[in-house]
Amino acid sequence: MIDTNDSSLQVKFELSLFLLRLGVFIVMIAWPLDNFINPGLAAEVYGRFSFISNLGNTTIMIISAIEITIILAFMVGLWKRFTYGFVMLVHAVTLVTTWEKYTSEIGATYSLLYFAGWPMLAACISLYVLRDLDIKFTVGR
Repeated sequence: MIDTNDSSLQVKFELSLFLLRLGVFIVMIAWPLDNFINPGLAAEVYGRFSFISNLGNTTIMIISAIEITIILAFMVGLWKRFTYGFVMLVHAVTLVTTWEKYTSEIGATYSLLYFAGWPMLAACISLYVLRDLDIKFTVGR
């Protein structure tokens, strides 16, 4: 049984949730930032994995700007039900739409890297479930 009156445990718990949020943020912010650098590749990825084709650079930039805004809100703990849910859902969809990467050329470095997404999904789910307790370095705490 955990002593909920233990302040050192509370500090450790808050720090752990913050570090999970920071780690997820670092991974999630990389993609929309990369989309600004290489919108052509982003359009190709959307076409291949999301089955949304013929997206122009402007559309990619708008989608990326929206994603960046939501991910930044996630990082500072705003609108937790929405932002934490968005991050969890986007990551889960990414895992599902790339399912063939888990079986193609087993043992290949790029194939093995896709497996890192599963512990990340566990972190996203944990953050969503514990979102009301994730208060360290959040806005409007």
